Amino acid sequence: MLTKIPESQVFCILPWIHFHALPNKKVLPCCMANSDLPVSTTDSKDVITMMNTKEYKELRRNMLSGKPSDVCNRCYDVEAVGQWSLRQSSNQVRGDANLSLVNATTANGSINDFKLRYMDIRWSNICNQKCRSCGPEFSSLHAKEFIEHKGGIEKLKIHFNMDDMLVTCNDNDDFFPKVNPYLKDVEEVYFAGGESLITSEHYKVLDEWIKLGRDDVEITYTTNFSVFKYKSKNVLDYWKKFKKVKIFASLDGMGPTLEYLRSGAKWDEVENNIRMLKEQVPHVEFNLTPTISIWNVIHFPDFFNYMVDNKYIDPTRRESLRLNMLTNPWWANISILPQYYKDRLFLKWNKIKMNPNYCVDVQNCAAMVQEALKGDTRIDGLKEFFDIQFETDKIRKEELFEMIPDLEDIYEWTQENL
Repeated sequence: MLTKIPESQVFCILPWIHFHALPNKKVLPCCMANSDLPVSTTDSKDVITMMNTKEYKELRRNMLSGKPSDVCNRCYDVEAVGQWSLRQSSNQVRGDANLSLVNATTANGSINDFKLRYMDIRWSNICNQKCRSCGPEFSSLHAKEFIEHKGGIEKLKIHFNMDDMLVTCNDNDDFFPKVNPYLKDVEEVYFAGGESLITSEHYKVLDEWIKLGRDDVEITYTTNFSVFKYKSKNVLDYWKKFKKVKIFASLDGMGPTLEYLRSGAKWDEVENNIRMLKEQVPHVEFNLTPTISIWNVIHFPDFFNYMVDNKYIDPTRRESLRLNMLTNPWWANISILPQYYKDRLFLKWNKIKMNPNYCVDVQNCAAMVQEALKGDTRIDGLKEFFDIQFETDKIRKEELFEMIPDLEDIYEWTQENL
């Protein structure tokens, strides 16, 4: 009988209190887990069955015996370089409080009782944007474009294992009823997409918590922040009923840069939504979670300063900026840029890094970008980057250099050095 959470390098509380479901019905132990190694499926007859597959039981046995599991390698890798992992934070926040669930585990790794303390279900790929760095799995508009211009349903099936533009783990509303009985136990939820603010299940979940009087659920979003209304519902009315709501807006820039990167976005509408949020639900915390890539790396510092100057973002707050460094597709990774351009970028991001009015976490984000600039210039990658942009421009009737003129200089350098 355990009296505290094991201090091993592999134990994680999440397989006892959480699952991560994807639109394609794969179930993973968490969002950090290797998506090529699912441990279950939402097609299971009920949640307990879903949580007691051969893979899930083996994972729990491994964790209790101190044996590593391949599906968890990303957390191990993060910890190996001295960074704080989801495994460690989950154990710290929810480990000892849920020790009784761990102690009830049978010898073969199965559980008879499950409490959904932390919820992260990606209900579908429905989305109102088609971002340059995204794809059909997480955007129905991307899937629609692929079907219409890149080979039809047959190619969509071959490349993405999708039979339709819309993918959902809640076909015929069959998964939500399985999850519904567990909503009463949720302490924290993370909504992401697709675009969660236009996902019907998102509102069904909130409605259930309102009915249960659970205004204490901590709600976190990653959202493109483009729309507040879904059918007859306005998400601002919902947020007024919950005590703790946190927004991470996936905004990569402003004006034409945003609108090129996230096709379907309108900067004026997004900025108006930020103002409405500040006025109507001031208790909601607003943060940025951009993806830094070749498209926006020169522009983003100007955008961030604009957000600070207009008091949309508080740079003294730890989570005000949470960067995602694009690694895939590789040809949009900033590490492949020409050295002269990297030198310029290093100095520009250094102004954020050295700004004494910004908290250390924001400064560290700038340092992370500077670190990501290290690497060899890849002319073949830059050529592929521009070729793909021009191809997509023809489909979307857009013009790269009109919308992001800074990139024309890199294009000319690439042409000269091929």
